[in-house]
Amino acid sequence: MSSGRLPERDYMDPGAPRLVRDYMDPAVLVPARGAARLSRRKHIAVTAAPSGNGTHSTNGAALAAGDAAAIGLPAPQAALAPPRPLPAGRPKASIADIFVSFKLRDFKYLTLSTLAAGFAQWAKQIALFALIYDMTGSSVQLGTIAAFRGAVGALIAPYGGYLAERYARKTVILWSTALDGALAAILAALVLMDRALPWHVYVIAFGGGLAQSINQPARQALVYDVTTDETLPNAIAMNSMVQNISRVTGPSAFGVMMGLWGVGSGLVALTVLQAAALLVTLLISSKTRQVRLVMGAGESTMRKIAEGFKYSWKDKRILGLIVLSTIPSLLVYPYIPFLKVVSETVLFRGTAGFGWLSSMMGWGSLIGLFFLAYIGSAKNRGRLMIVCFLLYTVLLVGFAASSNYYLSLLILASAGIPHGVALALNQTLLQQHIPNELRGRVMAVFQLSQAVQPIGSLPMAAAIEYWGAQVGIGIFMVTALVGFVLFGLTWGSVRRMQ
Repeated sequence: MSSGRLPERDYMDPGAPRLVRDYMDPAVLVPARGAARLSRRKHIAVTAAPSGNGTHSTNGAALAAGDAAAIGLPAPQAALAPPRPLPAGRPKASIADIFVSFKLRDFKYLTLSTLAAGFAQWAKQIALFALIYDMTGSSVQLGTIAAFRGAVGALIAPYGGYLAERYARKTVILWSTALDGALAAILAALVLMDRALPWHVYVIAFGGGLAQSINQPARQALVYDVTTDETLPNAIAMNSMVQNISRVTGPSAFGVMMGLWGVGSGLVALTVLQAAALLVTLLISSKTRQVRLVMGAGESTMRKIAEGFKYSWKDKRILGLIVLSTIPSLLVYPYIPFLKVVSETVLFRGTAGFGWLSSMMGWGSLIGLFFLAYIGSAKNRGRLMIVCFLLYTVLLVGFAASSNYYLSLLILASAGIPHGVALALNQTLLQQHIPNELRGRVMAVFQLSQAVQPIGSLPMAAAIEYWGAQVGIGIFMVTALVGFVLFGLTWGSVRRMQ
């Protein structure tokens, strides 16, 4: 009788490979590293039963001695059984399988830290945009503050990737989070004393962009460090789901909070959340599978940073994934701060409406990510990712044309479903194809694709100022749709990724 469960082994343990559940086929147990493909090719069925000393031994296994030697396992003592045929349909994941990555202690703490940091970032975004718009009443100022934050991130992100490999990623996250929290506390004090000026907002935006560009490459790479190869796809989906929980509840909650008690209340909440993220990060173990960058004699920092760019350019799949994530950053995401303008001038719902509009995409993303975790590792992931980006943009074209508040909320929620799936697939494929010794630096190059938003923010601001919010946003959404179509037709190496 199979127990259906095997004892967890610390991923730092260099002992013999353990048996784990194959997430492509949860009914089958396979060796931990690289054997999922072997199990699907040779239809190996391995069961485990507890022995008298509390450990697990293999019995009734259909594992040939030659196959066992090839993957580093001892030959089984039990009699060989004929290969079991594949089931007619792949079993759906159980609830335990959907949340399997949360069995890892450090991933749980990283998730809690990411959740607090996610709420903090939304509090900052809503507060900064509401503050500068209330001070100036200008769409151009909204675009400028967004561009300013992103430009800082674009300049610093490559160095942030270097720091994420040169030093312990946990330490990098701690210091950057502390900087962000301190700046939030300063701005909160200025607002509460009614002494905040537009230039204060720009200074805080600069410091926040600096901290975020250092924090994000380390935080994204740490997802790999505190998981296993087998749980990585699930962990990325769960990490994205947690980020969308903050996106679902954060904008609406902070929008209502600031509508009732002013922008200062949101900045106080931001400071508290950053402190919470800092404390939870301290609980993460210092022993991870990070490969630390060692500088040799005569090696320069710039040369090491350049290696990340060279690898990203050389591997056409990595380059394609980065280019694909650049399209929405350049042409789609700049609309987010202008939801404030849409709420004020098109839908007439004020700051509270701005918060609800900002949160709707997160609701849809949660649904899409839960579905992705439920079905397991999808087939033809490259093609599915591109289709989801296309559907996402089509729905946003519809949002730009809508003048009805509730229809706009529904469209944004619907657009979030393919958007969440597309982003999770993009990051999963990227993490699975990056060499560990270059992980931080390549993730920094990927972070640059998120930092190009300022290039789109200023032209979108000008278009909205000249033609109005609906036409200005609509032009960019149609352009993004054309970009996704051209990418899907021309970048075959990404389209064929599995």
